[in-house]
Amino acid sequence: MPGPNARQTSPESAGRQLPHLPSNEDLRAFTDKLGPVVSLAHWQRGDCCDAIVANGGIGWVLSGIVHKCVIHESGQRRIVDLMMRGDFLGMRTDDARLFSFEASTDETLTARITRRDFNTLAELRPSLYQFFHESACQTIARLEDHILVQGRTTSMQKIASYLLLMSRRLSAQQDDAPVLLPVSRYDIADHVGIAVETVSRAITELRRQGVIELETPRCLAMKDTQKLADGVPDRR
Repeated sequence: MPGPNARQTSPESAGRQLPHLPSNEDLRAFTDKLGPVVSLAHWQRGDCCDAIVANGGIGWVLSGIVHKCVIHESGQRRIVDLMMRGDFLGMRTDDARLFSFEASTDETLTARITRRDFNTLAELRPSLYQFFHESACQTIARLEDHILVQGRTTSMQKIASYLLLMSRRLSAQQDDAPVLLPVSRYDIADHVGIAVETVSRAITELRRQGVIELETPRCLAMKDTQKLADGVPDRR
């Protein structure tokens, strides 16, 4: 069941979506095939989305972004993953116990199904399970890439690699096409595990060196991908 701040809507009202795999058509078809066992919820920035994975639920993002986080005893937040359109939540049965989920953007739309209903339908329609499997493989590849980012030597290398991967994820065009970052510098700091001041200094230095170009604080283009691509796999 969606949380108290969520409101029901339909797949047709998902609105403009981020250019992230799987395609709009595949995602809509996947959601529609599941039928009435799917519940949709609309979230605003900052809403807690834990209800999606409560009681063993499986969810996926139709539009917007959901943070998958760990909240330490000190209250410090650490972002584990950024869930974008087509990404699944609750693939592990212990996600609800280990992680917290939060909408990062306004007008975030998610779908939810119980694990029991999903398993039943997957047995009847193997193509649905294949879709789920492909999403799981994408998640594994994304987390592997993030491990490589965190393994870079300097903070500037980490931020450069992070921005390059984010640019590739958001854009189906060339690396130097401008993309609008859907996360703040505070979010980047929480995701990479460094101070927000360090993130700002690294971005400033990358801009000074001509490696990136900023049209606005969040709209950037990669201008020297050769300098950034070392150690970053190109999965496109």
